[in-house]
Amino acid sequence: MTDNGPAFKSLGFARFTGGRVELEHVRTHHHAPETNAVVERFNQSLKYEQLYRLEIRDVLALHAACEGYRRLHNEVRPPEALGFELAFARYLEEPEWPRSEPHLSEAESVQVS
Repeated sequence: MTDNGPAFKSLGFARFTGGRVELEHVRTHHHAPETNAVVERFNQSLKYEQLYRLEIRDVLALHAACEGYRRLHNEVRPPEALGFELAFARYLEEPEWPRSEPHLSEAESVQVS
């Protein structure tokens, strides 16, 4: 899922994703960044906690700074929102399946006719 930026509407990006069966390009709704909130929050943290604090001279330095922050974020610093568990560890966890659904009493259940 990407936003509607020009990089993702370009012919080059269409060529990149077009021939790959395993990729389906989905764009967020126009002017609706909340549909991509996790990535937007990560990008904001990356900029304000890492990139704006450094003097970045070239694309190699930019790549190294982004990679360093990604590793810090996923493998070192436990976020409060995940109960101070590492994001990387949470990602590797086996999902609970099937998820238990709340049970309704007979009085609460809805009958479909």
